[in-house]
Amino acid sequence: MNPFFLRVLLAADAAHDTTAIEHYLHDAGHEVVRVEARGEAALKAARLVHPDLVVLSGPLHGGLDAVALAETLQEQVLAPTPIIVVTDPAELPALLALQIPAAAWPCHSEASSLPEADA
Repeated sequence: MNPFFLRVLLAADAAHDTTAIEHYLHDAGHEVVRVEARGEAALKAARLVHPDLVVLSGPLHGGLDAVALAETLQEQVLAPTPIIVVTDPAELPALLALQIPAAAWPCHSEASSLPEADA
């Protein structure tokens, strides 16, 4: 049995955002299965790993931006899979709570906040 609650694909362009988001997801019991900074690479990764959740942060590098990536994933690849767009890593806990009912969260999670990002 997989000890993780969700398998997450993270598409983020900024290293400090990526680190903060990965830290929160891991502490909440989730597994970040891939991290990509380019929209095209994130699209390919989604087709390969079939994540339970996609988290997008930042405009992304390359020709496929976060908005276009989200639209493509919803229309062609992962229609039932939740996609969360995060503009500030501190928003992630609230956004996840909106997407996933509280009763579905693992009881063992001790994550309460994101680490402070270096300015």
